[in-house]
Amino acid sequence: MREFKNILVTGGAGFIGSNFIRYVLNDIEYSGRIINYDKLTYAGNKESLKDIENKFDEDRYVFIKGDICNDKKVNDVFNKYGIDCVVNFAAESHVDRSIYGPK
Repeated sequence: MREFKNILVTGGAGFIGSNFIRYVLNDIEYSGRIINYDKLTYAGNKESLKDIENKFDEDRYVFIKGDICNDKKVNDVFNKYGIDCVVNFAAESHVDRSIYGPK
């Protein structure tokens, strides 16, 4: 299996995203970096990953506050970190909101 060096996790401060980040970074076979990109709305809590911020340096974990609808900022992140994988957990908590307003 190909190892991804720089994984962008959108919505990484939410319940599922934060547990995914914790799982991947604590896997002894993964040596890459996670870039956590989250808007920090009602569903995201940066404090839920305080243990990860304390345990890993910027070579392994980076948090960026941002909106995935901001094309320029997302492109800047891709260019700066050489993203080779995206795992998307960013979404409205109510699916019907996402259907009517996917942007």
